[in-house]
Amino acid sequence: MSLAGIERRLQQKPGLKKAISPRWNPINSFFLLVSLIILGISSFLIASYILSLVSSIVSSSVISPTSIPWIENKSDCQNTNRTWQDNKCWDYEHSLMF
Repeated sequence: MSLAGIERRLQQKPGLKKAISPRWNPINSFFLLVSLIILGISSFLIASYILSLVSSIVSSSVISPTSIPWIENKSDCQNTNRTWQDNKCWDYEHSLMF
């Protein structure tokens, strides 16, 4: 069988050339490009949202007063720069991230 015979068969069957590469036509290429652009944009938006959420949690300076149970007297409490109130030692600089 020669190469000329194969070419002649392809010319006799016009639909055969199109069937060789049906995936890479202009419409499929366009949809692939649009899908990749949408995927890239949505990935960027999700990543930036997650990073802003994490940074806001880390940088939040929410102070939550808490009592220190192991300090039981006023002098020890005041020596650690805390506040003695209602017979408890209170720390007003306690962070929720602690």
